[in-house]
Amino acid sequence: MHHDYIGGLLEHTVSVAEICRFLSAHYEGVDGDLLVAGALLHDIGKVEELAYEGTFDYTDEGRLLGHLYMGAEWISSECDGLGGFPPGKKILLKHMILSHHGELEYGSPKRPKTLEAIILHFVENMDAKANAFTEAMADLREGARWTEYSRMFERYLFSGKFE
Repeated sequence: MHHDYIGGLLEHTVSVAEICRFLSAHYEGVDGDLLVAGALLHDIGKVEELAYEGTFDYTDEGRLLGHLYMGAEWISSECDGLGGFPPGKKILLKHMILSHHGELEYGSPKRPKTLEAIILHFVENMDAKANAFTEAMADLREGARWTEYSRMFERYLFSGKFE
Protein backbone atom coordinates (compact mmCIF):
# COMPACT_ATOMS: atom_id res chain seq x y z
CA MET A 1 0.00 0.00 0.00
CA HIS A 2 1.10 3.55 -0.61
CA HIS A 3 -0.30 6.86 0.61
CA ASP A 4 -1.94 4.80 3.36
CA TYR A 5 -3.30 7.62 5.46
CA ILE A 6 -6.50 9.66 5.51
CA GLY A 7 -6.49 11.88 2.41
CA GLY A 8 -3.70 9.84 0.82
CA LEU A 9 -5.80 8.58 -2.09
CA LEU A 10 -6.82 12.11 -3.02
CA GLU A 11 -3.25 13.40 -2.60
CA HIS A 12 -1.92 10.60 -4.84
CA THR A 13 -4.64 11.08 -7.46
CA VAL A 14 -4.08 14.84 -7.72
CA SER A 15 -0.32 14.38 -7.88
CA VAL A 16 -0.58 11.79 -10.67
CA ALA A 17 -3.02 13.99 -12.60
CA GLU A 18 -0.76 17.05 -12.33
CA ILE A 19 2.28 15.13 -13.54
CA CYS A 20 0.27 13.55 -16.38
CA ARG A 21 -1.03 16.97 -17.42
CA PHE A 22 2.56 18.20 -17.69
CA LEU A 23 3.66 15.10 -19.62
CA SER A 24 0.72 15.29 -22.01
CA ALA A 25 2.13 18.60 -23.27
CA HIS A 26 5.68 17.29 -23.25
CA TYR A 27 5.24 14.19 -25.42
CA GLU A 28 3.90 14.48 -28.94
CA GLY A 29 0.90 12.36 -29.81
CA VAL A 30 -0.48 12.03 -26.30
CA ASP A 31 -4.24 12.41 -25.90
CA GLY A 32 -4.03 14.77 -22.92
CA ASP A 33 -7.71 14.56 -22.03
CA LEU A 34 -7.58 10.76 -21.99
CA LEU A 35 -4.35 10.72 -19.97
CA VAL A 36 -5.64 13.12 -17.32
CA ALA A 37 -8.97 11.27 -17.15
CA GLY A 38 -7.07 8.02 -16.63
CA ALA A 39 -4.95 9.68 -13.96
CA LEU A 40 -7.98 10.97 -12.09
CA LEU A 41 -9.79 7.62 -12.31
CA HIS A 42 -6.98 5.05 -12.11
CA ASP A 43 -7.64 4.21 -8.44
CA ILE A 44 -11.40 4.92 -8.34
CA GLY A 45 -12.00 1.27 -7.46
CA LYS A 46 -10.14 1.78 -4.17
CA VAL A 47 -13.12 3.76 -2.89
CA GLU A 48 -15.04 0.46 -2.68
CA GLU A 49 -12.02 -1.86 -2.29
CA LEU A 50 -10.88 -0.37 1.00
CA ALA A 51 -12.62 0.39 4.27
CA TYR A 52 -11.47 2.50 7.17
CA GLU A 53 -12.54 1.73 10.70
CA GLY A 54 -9.59 3.04 12.69
CA THR A 55 -7.24 1.23 10.31
CA PHE A 56 -7.36 0.49 6.62
CA ASP A 57 -8.64 -2.91 5.60
CA TYR A 58 -10.19 -4.53 2.53
CA THR A 59 -13.89 -4.95 1.93
CA ASP A 60 -15.10 -8.40 0.92
CA GLU A 61 -15.66 -7.13 -2.64
CA GLY A 62 -12.20 -5.56 -2.58
CA ARG A 63 -10.53 -8.82 -1.58
CA LEU A 64 -12.53 -10.82 -4.10
CA LEU A 65 -12.32 -8.49 -7.11
CA GLY A 66 -9.66 -5.81 -6.54
CA HIS A 67 -9.65 -2.13 -7.39
CA LEU A 68 -8.50 -2.53 -11.00
CA TYR A 69 -11.50 -4.65 -11.96
CA MET A 70 -13.87 -2.63 -9.77
CA GLY A 71 -12.65 0.62 -11.32
CA ALA A 72 -13.00 -0.67 -14.87
CA GLU A 73 -16.54 -1.85 -14.15
CA TRP A 74 -17.46 1.51 -12.61
CA ILE A 75 -16.08 3.37 -15.63
CA SER A 76 -17.97 1.10 -18.01
CA SER A 77 -21.22 1.70 -16.17
CA GLU A 78 -20.74 5.47 -15.93
CA CYS A 79 -19.77 5.81 -19.60
CA ASP A 80 -22.82 3.79 -20.65
CA GLY A 81 -25.01 6.04 -18.50
CA LEU A 82 -23.72 9.19 -20.22
CA GLY A 83 -25.24 8.26 -23.55
CA GLY A 84 -23.14 8.89 -26.63
CA PHE A 85 -19.80 8.37 -24.90
CA PRO A 86 -17.38 7.20 -27.63
CA PRO A 87 -17.00 3.40 -27.34
CA GLY A 88 -13.33 3.55 -28.34
CA LYS A 89 -12.54 6.07 -25.60
CA LYS A 90 -14.30 3.86 -23.06
CA ILE A 91 -12.12 0.91 -24.07
CA LEU A 92 -8.94 3.01 -23.88
CA LEU A 93 -9.89 4.38 -20.48
CA LYS A 94 -10.72 0.91 -19.14
CA HIS A 95 -7.41 -0.36 -20.52
CA MET A 96 -5.58 2.35 -18.58
CA ILE A 97 -7.32 1.33 -15.35
CA LEU A 98 -6.71 -2.39 -15.89
CA SER A 99 -3.04 -1.94 -16.83
CA HIS A 100 -1.83 0.81 -14.49
CA HIS A 101 0.09 -1.62 -12.24
CA GLY A 102 2.16 -2.35 -15.33
CA GLU A 103 2.91 -6.04 -15.00
CA LEU A 104 0.90 -9.19 -14.51
CA GLU A 105 2.87 -10.06 -11.36
CA TYR A 106 1.81 -6.72 -9.84
CA GLY A 107 -1.88 -7.43 -10.34
CA SER A 108 -2.56 -5.92 -13.75
CA PRO A 109 -4.66 -8.27 -15.89
CA LYS A 110 -3.16 -6.49 -18.91
CA ARG A 111 0.16 -4.75 -19.51
CA PRO A 112 0.00 -1.14 -20.82
CA LYS A 113 -0.34 -1.05 -24.61
CA THR A 114 -0.99 2.62 -25.44
CA LEU A 115 1.17 5.67 -24.90
CA GLU A 116 -1.30 7.04 -22.36
CA ALA A 117 -1.41 3.75 -20.45
CA ILE A 118 2.38 3.50 -20.38
CA ILE A 119 2.77 7.07 -19.12
CA LEU A 120 0.08 6.54 -16.49
CA HIS A 121 1.77 3.37 -15.25
CA PHE A 122 5.16 5.01 -14.81
CA VAL A 123 3.77 8.20 -13.23
CA GLU A 124 1.57 6.25 -10.82
CA ASN A 125 4.49 4.03 -9.83
CA MET A 126 6.86 6.98 -9.47
CA ASP A 127 4.41 8.91 -7.28
CA ALA A 128 3.86 5.89 -5.03
CA LYS A 129 7.61 5.30 -4.66
CA ALA A 130 8.45 8.96 -4.07
CA ASN A 131 5.79 9.11 -1.34
CA ALA A 132 7.05 5.89 0.24
CA PHE A 133 10.61 7.24 0.25
CA THR A 134 9.48 10.50 1.85
CA GLU A 135 7.52 8.59 4.49
CA ALA A 136 10.54 6.37 5.21
CA MET A 137 12.70 9.47 5.74
CA ALA A 138 10.10 10.94 8.08
CA ASP A 139 10.26 7.73 10.15
CA LEU A 140 14.05 7.77 10.57
CA ARG A 141 15.26 7.39 14.13
CA GLU A 142 16.97 10.45 15.60
CA GLY A 143 20.47 10.66 14.14
CA ALA A 144 19.97 7.73 11.75
CA ARG A 145 21.04 8.04 8.13
CA TRP A 146 19.60 4.72 6.93
CA THR A 147 16.04 3.43 7.12
CA GLU A 148 14.96 0.05 8.32
CA TYR A 149 14.69 -2.49 5.47
CA SER A 150 11.96 -1.40 3.05
CA ARG A 151 9.82 -4.16 1.56
CA MET A 152 8.56 -1.83 -1.18
CA PHE A 153 12.09 -1.02 -2.36
CA GLU A 154 13.65 -4.34 -1.27
CA ARG A 155 16.58 -2.43 0.23
CA TYR A 156 17.68 -0.06 2.93
CA LEU A 157 17.31 3.61 1.97
CA PHE A 158 19.86 6.33 2.58
CA SER A 159 18.85 9.79 3.74
CA GLY A 160 21.52 11.45 1.61
CA LYS A 161 23.09 13.02 4.69
CA PHE A 162 26.71 12.43 5.59
CA GLU A 163 28.25 13.31 8.93
